[in-house]
Amino acid sequence: MIFKLSKYIVVTDVLDPNSEKQQRIIFSTRSGISALIEDAVYQKLQVGDFTGLGNNVLSRFMDYEIIVNNEEDEFQEILKLNKLGVKDTKSVSMTIQPTANCQLGCFYCGQVHSKQTMSADVQEKILQRLIYQLDRQRDTELVHTTWYGGEPLMGYSAIINLSNRMQEIARDRGLAYGAYMITNGLSLKKDIFTELYLHHKITRFQITIDTVKEHHDKRRITKKGESTFDIIMKNIVEICALEHYQARVKHPIFIRMNVDESNYQHVTEFIDYIVSLGLKDKVEMGFFPISNWGDKNAGDEQGLTTNEFAELEIEWLMYMQEQGFTMEYILPLRNYDVCMVVNEASEVYDATGNITPCYEFPYTPKYEDKKYIIGNLLEDESTYNNKTQVRGWYDDLATCNVSPKCSKCNLFPVCNGGCPKDWYNGEVKCPTVKANIEDKLVLQYLMDKSSLKTLM
Repeated sequence: MIFKLSKYIVVTDVLDPNSEKQQRIIFSTRSGISALIEDAVYQKLQVGDFTGLGNNVLSRFMDYEIIVNNEEDEFQEILKLNKLGVKDTKSVSMTIQPTANCQLGCFYCGQVHSKQTMSADVQEKILQRLIYQLDRQRDTELVHTTWYGGEPLMGYSAIINLSNRMQEIARDRGLAYGAYMITNGLSLKKDIFTELYLHHKITRFQITIDTVKEHHDKRRITKKGESTFDIIMKNIVEICALEHYQARVKHPIFIRMNVDESNYQHVTEFIDYIVSLGLKDKVEMGFFPISNWGDKNAGDEQGLTTNEFAELEIEWLMYMQEQGFTMEYILPLRNYDVCMVVNEASEVYDATGNITPCYEFPYTPKYEDKKYIIGNLLEDESTYNNKTQVRGWYDDLATCNVSPKCSKCNLFPVCNGGCPKDWYNGEVKCPTVKANIEDKLVLQYLMDKSSLKTLM
């Protein structure tokens, strides 16, 4: 067999130029495996010289997909594996938005909120749709729900009713059941957390806090203009103090920080604040650049550039490590489904009964067109459009018409083109990891040297 160096690899500079044994980190985005490799060996691989490697080492390079068959069209092979991977997920995934309401009026939110709450009829239709999906996909092993909004806790009774019924359906079929929740945290009191965590299997609660109080309370305020930081943080502190807080998973609460040019200077200050509360071992935290949502152009108006954010993210991750946060893995994983839009077993149900393939579509005027909507649960299934625009993402990628640069990008297997809806809207933006992947490889190595395999 004739080999070639895969085009889907990332390689760092030599880690220590003064070392007798000069090494680099090589990361195969096809396999998600990173390894140490001697510079001399890497130089040989670059020019297609595989002599002197030996069968054992050659086999490992192939296993890690660092080298591949010379005749292989890697891009098309990855797309084929992606499609097979999506079919092999063995799960039915639902994003349920029990209400269109939300207490907050965040400036970057693209949704239009209303007091619409999910009716009993819509709830019943969701359960029927779940049964339909399970009958259609008979090798399912997991039923998973993401509770989203609006603010999902404003539809609490619907959550409890649906959760009880869905768990019962899963139990009757011998399936596992799990759930996440994306919430603003304002109504997440410790008793509500306990109920959802212990009895409704919600093991991850994503709560957005936009750095310190001064800046959070300028951005994530109620529609009446009231501040929210103190209430949310009080809830988090009280929840983290519960004896059963980490009974099911290590870090049930994930704090998301939306960062732009107005608050990025206060990220480390917020990290210090979390440390001062004794929460560094109890919560996870992540940083996200402000982006455009619907007709809101917050990303264009005050967002950081990709390079700016990428550089700052490395600084923040290093600072968190210095402060003693647990960060097990920061590298991107091999990703077979770019997001839920490519999987017909993943659907979003909003409070009105609309079915969509993407959680950003409901309540967002920009996505009211029928090409974005599969159908409505209260209408006959014969009216459904199961081939909405974004569902065909992998087929469109294969032609290279929507994203000609993707096939040539070494990060494609972990990115899969990023956000399909953005490509179709002509709002192309590569993920920030493209600008800091080499730094993340080095940081991961420093954090946990045992996480890397060693090649020649």
